[in-house]
Parts: sequence; structure tokens; C-alpha cells
Amino acid sequence: MVARAGHFTRAAEEMHVAQSAVSAQVAALEDYVGEKLLVRSHRSVDLTPSGQKLFGYANSIFEQSRAINALIRDKTELQRVSVLRVGIVGGVSRNFVYRLLERYQTKADGIQVSVSTGSYEELYGLLRRFELDAIVTLELPKKQDLAEVSYKKLGESRLCLVAVPRVIRRARRKNLKGPVDVFNFRHPFEVDVLSKYVEPALSCGLAVRLDTDDIPLLRFFANSGRGIAVLPRVGVLEDLEAGTVEAIELTRCPEVMIYGITMNRSLALLPGEGSVELWPVDG
Repeated sequence: MVARAGHFTRAAEEMHVAQSAVSAQVAALEDYVGEKLLVRSHRSVDLTPSGQKLFGYANSIFEQSRAINALIRDKTELQRVSVLRVGIVGGVSRNFVYRLLERYQTKADGIQVSVSTGSYEELYGLLRRFELDAIVTLELPKKQDLAEVSYKKLGESRLCLVAVPRVIRRARRKNLKGPVDVFNFRHPFEVDVLSKYVEPALSCGLAVRLDTDDIPLLRFFANSGRGIAVLPRVGVLEDLEAGTVEAIELTRCPEVMIYGITMNRSLALLPGEGSVELWPVDG
């Protein structure tokens, strides 16, 4: 409970016991195993590498305990739905995630998916406390985290300029008076995409009106007729197929990579019988 809550006081409140009792139990456990399991600070508590390994075993033990109790009390409880908990970092196309989870669910009947959104730091904290099974992100794991996580490239998508047809025609006109409004994707690249790739692809000046990693918002502006949106192609596939928008490809621009991250102990598998692979683990 301390590992999940990230705090001794919150863990004590959830278990309705005194904080001193929780501290004593943790101290006794650390004394028994002969290693530090938690790193304490004024604001939070983190698991040590040994604590992470032990916590993984503890989750399995509690899962088996629940299954045994269910078998004794009510066999129908064993039929409960397994839950896959996925965190999506801002900037990842919801269209891509939808297609990924749709493919996954066709291989795993009876799986319920729980999706959370947030920053990388927020979701990585939940992953470390085993409150998430996986994170989908545009960022590679940080170097200091590689010892405890595995990652896999799930896909990629090239940036493109997207707008309704009349705006695309206007932006391509030579000697256009006045700039075209641009709604820019906050990309993970170190290069200046606007100056290096977008400006050479157009014949007009640019006026940046928005900078965001929110792809649904950029998709809205691409369809609004107010200007051009710079975003990954995967975010507007349906609109391109329907013909409501057109795209100017940025062929030389680096592709946006999409990664899946899991804790090493999970091996990217769901618990229970009939487990299937979420994605092949390497890194």
C-alpha cells in the first residue's frame, strides 16, 4: 500500500491504521529481507530496485490469493474481466492508440481497457507503482530508467501540413499577400521544423497561432478552414480518406516515433490464463 500510494500517511489512511504501525511493518519487512525496500523523502516514497522486484512478486501473490478466495467463495468471480491499464502521453495520436488497442482486443477476448492521460512524468510514476501496465509515448525512456523498463517502437508517422483544400491552394499561390495562419505540433525533434521543412514547402509567410501537443485540437483547426495544421499524418487519416482535408507531405522531415513502455517484471503480458502479448518486448 505504501508503494502504491507513494506516501506513508496516505497508505495508513487507506488501511485505517496509524502511520506508526505502517512504518513498523515496513521496517520489520526490510529487516527480514536484509535490504532497503523504500527510499523516503519529505514528499514521497519510491521503491528501491530490490523493492520493485519484491513488489512484483507481491502483486502475483495477492492475485493468487484473490483467485483462491474466489474459488472458495464463488467460482463465478473467476470469470471477472481482466483489465489492461494504459497511459497515453500528450502528443500521441488517439487514432493510433485506438487502432493499436483494437488490434490487441481482437487477440484477447474479455479484456477491458482502462486509459489514462497525462505527462510522461505523471504516467511513469504510475507505471513504477504498477498502477499502469504500459505507457504509449513519443519519448524514449530516460537513460536512468532503462534498468527497470523495457520499450518497443510501436509505429511511426511523418509530419505533414493539413488544411481544407481551399487553404492548401491559397498557401501554394505565389506572391500571396499576407501570411497563412499555422497551428503547430509540439514535436519531439531538436530541429526547428517550421524553418527547415515547413517554410520551404510553401510559397507564403507563416504566422504561428498555436503550439500544442494536442493532436485532436490540431485536427480541429485543420478542418476549420482557418489555416494550416502541422501534425502527424496518423492523426488525420479519416479526414484525408474522406477528402475533407488535403495534406502537403514533409518528405525530408524526421518521422514521429511512437513507443510502448512497460516495467521489466511484467514482460508485457496480461495476468491469468489466455494471456497474450501486448507488444514484443525489446529495447
